[in-house]
Amino acid sequence: MRIAFFIEIFYPEINGVLTSTLNLAGNLHRAGHHVLLLVPKAKASAAIQEIDGMEVFAVPSISLYMYPGLRLNNPWSRAVRKKIRADKIDILHTTGPGAMCYAAISCGRKYGIPVVQTFHTMLNEDTYLLYLVRFRRLLPLGRFIAWRYIGMFIRGSSLITAPSRFVYEELKKRYPEKTVCHISNGIDFSSFQNFPSQEEFLRRYPFYSDRCFVFVGRVGLEKSIDVLIRSFAAALKEKPDIRLVIIGDGPSRGDMRALAAKEGAADAVFFLGKIPHADLLASGLLQYGWAFVTASVTENQPMTVIEAVCCGLPLILADVEGMRELASGNALFFPPADETSLAKNILSAARDEELHARLRSASKIDSRRFDGRNVARQFEQEYKKLLPGG
Repeated sequence: MRIAFFIEIFYPEINGVLTSTLNLAGNLHRAGHHVLLLVPKAKASAAIQEIDGMEVFAVPSISLYMYPGLRLNNPWSRAVRKKIRADKIDILHTTGPGAMCYAAISCGRKYGIPVVQTFHTMLNEDTYLLYLVRFRRLLPLGRFIAWRYIGMFIRGSSLITAPSRFVYEELKKRYPEKTVCHISNGIDFSSFQNFPSQEEFLRRYPFYSDRCFVFVGRVGLEKSIDVLIRSFAAALKEKPDIRLVIIGDGPSRGDMRALAAKEGAADAVFFLGKIPHADLLASGLLQYGWAFVTASVTENQPMTVIEAVCCGLPLILADVEGMRELASGNALFFPPADETSLAKNILSAARDEELHARLRSASKIDSRRFDGRNVARQFEQEYKKLLPGG
């Protein structure tokens, strides 16, 4: 098959959607399929012409203020249509909803090519809407507009896939006339196998204690990092040898640094900033962590959590549907935004070595279900159903 992926956010920005999409594309390419990556063009990524043997086709775009990394392109671009025809593409796969997604839908309508949309992000959730509407009193209007906006892309797609079961159920309920299926995000296990010895690792990260809790993700208000920092600071008062590493960047980084200082945890909370994905997986930061922790409640099967599982880390997660289905005996849960409960879970994981060992063992067993090769095979089957004779 000949498959084109329409990607909304591209390097130098890195998020779970890009990671999972490139993982799927790479596995399809290695399975013998022709894969084309269409991405919004930006100065910082203009030199990238291919990734792992897959051609990158950059589409002229402009930056949007409302969300870092999000760009606007012409959904009816002649250059895009010409490229799709030249490459004789069979399947258009989008990570929308956004301008690149609409470009795929536009091409699909014009040339009769099936459009597959993987629905990664619940844009209707409050923490995302606040980037747009700014004021909480406008959230009901924002949710109404968000679902109308999302519906435009859903109805224009031939197939919708959802990484998490709770999103699958939500989409089936709202769009019963559409074909929706549940396919998990996948991981390339080979990415985790080469990392430095502990001695080498500690030379680079001397602050990394054997009770180091790790968060990976965008440092934005939608990730509830303020809840995480306050909870960690409370636990730190009872167990001063624990550490928290925050990997990622975003608009709230300065505020979160200030919050850590205000809570008396400045010397125990380390902001490492954005680390290129391949470098992160080979760094040892996940492999030598004690547990992965996040207070985020806006996740649709987050890749950062899956990667933590594949590194054998215990999980500490907010008890919401998107997180609950990721766990299989390898997580401690706390009620969303409950800082006292989160602090207790951090202390339990830090103090109870038997509990920690049990959670770590469960993560190692559970990681097998996220093998990216199996995920790619599931998509292959769904693609074939959309093609003539399928």
